[in-house]
Amino acid sequence: MYRKFSSLAILGVLVVIATLTTAASETDEVVGSVSKLQGSAIAMQDAVPRILKVAAPIMMGDVISTGKDSRVELKMIDEAQFNLGARTNFVVEEYFLMADRSNAAIRLLSGAVGIVSGKIASLDSKPFVLRTATATIGVRGTTFWGGEIDGSLQFALIKGKGITVANKAGSVEITGVGQGTNVPNEAIAPTTPKKWGQGKLDRAAAMTSIK
Repeated sequence: MYRKFSSLAILGVLVVIATLTTAASETDEVVGSVSKLQGSAIAMQDAVPRILKVAAPIMMGDVISTGKDSRVELKMIDEAQFNLGARTNFVVEEYFLMADRSNAAIRLLSGAVGIVSGKIASLDSKPFVLRTATATIGVRGTTFWGGEIDGSLQFALIKGKGITVANKAGSVEITGVGQGTNVPNEAIAPTTPKKWGQGKLDRAAAMTSIK
């Protein structure tokens, strides 16, 4: 049985997160839904928390937080899939799929996420980005993992065309399946991509997979 957040703990954590994420959109537009849930997860919009359940809507601007030993899988309007690991804080900053405007900007504040990109990331204009504290990841038709592992933020290509990991100190392209980069600080360029061992890939997958 998974432990649930206390109401006061949830509210305190999410108020802090919402204050820090000023880029979050103030709209109630539905951009996805919860497809799987293990344990507890909360979404907050305009300082009002919602307890997430399977089939619950995900809104643009939502700040999503998972609890200890919890996971949540989100299915987005462009068929992208986001798997959030335990104790993860994640923001849906922008998500548009329209004839004249299609782009996605999401932010990982802490924890880990596995991403299977959808229709937006396959567009030629490359309008899909994941922002983190140390780097921005450009996505193009791919499956990848990003999060805190072995003491720092790291990113790995699991399947597909590739990702670009960049910050003010430099950038790298990851096109080899199973390769990853380490970005411990925004002032340090991403490390040269190298193959992750199967053990590390399995550990990363376990952090975001739902049983």
